[in-house]
Amino acid sequence: MATTIATQVQQLYVGLLGRAADQGGLNWWVDQVTTGGKTIEDIRASFVTSTEYTTTYGAAATRADLVTSIYQNLFERTPSADEVKYWAQTDTRPADQLVAAFLEFASANDQKVIDNKVFVANTYTSTVGDTNFDKAGAAAAIADVDGTSASVSTAIDNINSGSLAGQVPALGLINALTTAQAAEAAAKVGNTTAVDALVAKFVAANGVNSKALASDASYADKIVAIGKDAKAADDLSPTDTKLLATQAEIAGDAVTSARAALASDAIRADASAYEAALTAAAKVDAAKPADVAAAKAGLAADAGFTADVVTALKAIAPALSTLDATDATTKAASAETLYSFYTDADTTPALRTKVDDALKALGFATTFKTTATVDVVNNTADKLVTTTKAKIDAEDGNDAGVDPTKEFSALLQTKVNADKALADAKAADADVAAVKVITDANKVFEDATQKASDAIGNFNTGNTVSQAKVVANVDASATLKETFYFATDAAVKAGTDFKIGTDGTAATYFGAGDSIVLGSGYTFNKGALTTGDNNKLEVFLVNSNSGVQVVIESKAFGSGSATEDATTHVIAPTADNTVITLTGVTAEHLAVNNGVISYVA
Repeated sequence: MATTIATQVQQLYVGLLGRAADQGGLNWWVDQVTTGGKTIEDIRASFVTSTEYTTTYGAAATRADLVTSIYQNLFERTPSADEVKYWAQTDTRPADQLVAAFLEFASANDQKVIDNKVFVANTYTSTVGDTNFDKAGAAAAIADVDGTSASVSTAIDNINSGSLAGQVPALGLINALTTAQAAEAAAKVGNTTAVDALVAKFVAANGVNSKALASDASYADKIVAIGKDAKAADDLSPTDTKLLATQAEIAGDAVTSARAALASDAIRADASAYEAALTAAAKVDAAKPADVAAAKAGLAADAGFTADVVTALKAIAPALSTLDATDATTKAASAETLYSFYTDADTTPALRTKVDDALKALGFATTFKTTATVDVVNNTADKLVTTTKAKIDAEDGNDAGVDPTKEFSALLQTKVNADKALADAKAADADVAAVKVITDANKVFEDATQKASDAIGNFNTGNTVSQAKVVANVDASATLKETFYFATDAAVKAGTDFKIGTDGTAATYFGAGDSIVLGSGYTFNKGALTTGDNNKLEVFLVNSNSGVQVVIESKAFGSGSATEDATTHVIAPTADNTVITLTGVTAEHLAVNNGVISYVA
């Protein structure tokens, strides 16, 4: 209901006053209908008795003049003679009812025009709010809007560029850039963990680009590196995943046929044991060399490797008798011995438990056990593979007429290799896909930021020196109306002192029509520097001998983020603030609203 009422009220502003509504006025009238007991008819009556209405049309305006004006406001056209005659002589309903009547009988083309005008008017109202509202600008915003989409686009561009009266030049464009930069930064934060994981994965796989990254590499560098490594992995693939899947299926069918053809249950039992062992050995990856080395180094160097621990270990097996509690070289050698003993397939679970008990007081014990356990599984599987392969090959090979190249063990090894190649290919495909998702998303945000930045450049190019210009972090040097803003790549940084108007000529002073866009995250503190609020990012204006200084906190800070010189009143930037010095103007000529500092006469 509220949207419908707002649209109806906006239509009255457009039709009767020839302008877009101010946000406060629109909100007030909508509230009067929703909670104050007024009707749209009441609002119409109020409009035609207002000073603005009378001023717009003149107290002595004829009925024909009024009809013509409202037609122009609503439909961007002059009514025909018959239309004027009908509404002036035949249907003489009160003026406040004309907008509703015209809309009721509007043609499809006229309805399209008023729909476009209301859309643009709503855009203007919500964009400028109350702070930058200007009646002339509100009228200009919808003045040339007709039934075409091109007229709407032009009008929206005018609003966003801030070129209308009362607006800060390019404020909409700057806000769009700020929004795009914030979205890009948020995406970066959201993807950092995934990017770092991919970098680590490619480094482990000897990815040449990821491996070459410095420890403090930027997010952008990481994106480029994982993209290159993913492409390299994709390009070096000997065949595609679909073909590998076919090869794995063929190898599996061959194993199934060979298993069924084995001569006896005894052979089939051995074959099953071999198959299980070979599969286990293929599926369980060996511990990473770096992890194994770390576990051994921890055992060799840990200060907790005391005589008691040595005694406990020596009691387990004579093979560990070389352990020594004091000599680091001996401990390094004995670390190899202990690790080999622990991971040996012949070491019983009971003996491994005793090793665990002996080491449990050491800081690296958990890491050691986790790392070594992986090798225990592999070594056990490898031993079973070795023993059962020899056995099944002997049994299978004794069958008359068996082709040695078609023995079950050979076929099964082919299947395992094919399965592993397929799994590796799928994993590589997943990495490539993951990289593509991140890099594609990163490009979308980068492109959006670039587009917003380009829009500001286009705004500058399209304006003459008599109009407006956007300046990013540089001194003023021209006489045109300027908007200063602080882009992400040259953000407001602590310890920076910007100066606007430094050559001593009035032409470069911060003056009429100029604005500084800081952003909505700042609160204007009208008091002294000593009245700061430590829960807010604040902006202060200080008159100094050098001009007005705009003091901007770089972080929420209470009193004392800046110190004023007792004689010159000049403030030097510190680690907690940034200073913008405006020459040739005093604080009385500055207004701060919604993160925008404007010059006022």
